[in-house]
Amino acid sequence: MSFDLWFTLIWEKQPEDEELYDSMRIRAVSESLRSRGYEVGIDDVRRLYESLKAVKTLVSSRELVSMMLAGLKLGGGDELIDYLAEAYETSTDGFRPRGNPEALDVLPKLKDMGLRVAVVSNTSFSARGVVALLKSVGLADYVDAVVSSSDLGRVKPQRAIFRELLRLVGAEPAEVVHVGDACVEDVLGALGSGLRAVYYTGLLHLRGAKPSTLCEGLVPTIRSLRELPTLL
Repeated sequence: MSFDLWFTLIWEKQPEDEELYDSMRIRAVSESLRSRGYEVGIDDVRRLYESLKAVKTLVSSRELVSMMLAGLKLGGGDELIDYLAEAYETSTDGFRPRGNPEALDVLPKLKDMGLRVAVVSNTSFSARGVVALLKSVGLADYVDAVVSSSDLGRVKPQRAIFRELLRLVGAEPAEVVHVGDACVEDVLGALGSGLRAVYYTGLLHLRGAKPSTLCEGLVPTIRSLRELPTLL
């Protein structure tokens, strides 16, 4: 069993929450540079980070800070990159997303059914960061594996991200049901990789979206995650 992360298990108020954790990252990188003797203004770090937002879900924290150093015309080598990447990673440990109460009800039941549970997400958070998010809303203990696009350099609906899921859980495609709120990324992506899929529409309104009639006609559609145990 696998789940999308954002607007399935957790959700963020847009754009306020993203601005909050982006600011945490920017401040951590700026302060870490100053602690190493680099006189770099936080506004310069912010402008550079903003210019890289389009690739956040495709690059690791180490790759991102490497590009930031290049943009700031700073050297420093691997040790500095590792130092900044750790600061970037841990800066959002205090960020708490909004948990989906349906997930808190249903994930323990799925585990009681003997199912392995994974999370597959297009996200700027690494797998470590995703676990921290899940822990903050009480879901981490029910998740066996996490696939993050920023770790892998691939995003849903690409087959590579679903192949990584299958590798981590040790399952064949037809044995896995993927649940998510995005018609293309979650439903068509899973089906195109040989997985089964369930289309979840319960939180679409929170990101200003409406259900896709295409995916409603393709796979089982649920408005609440609490429907999953019966559906399965």
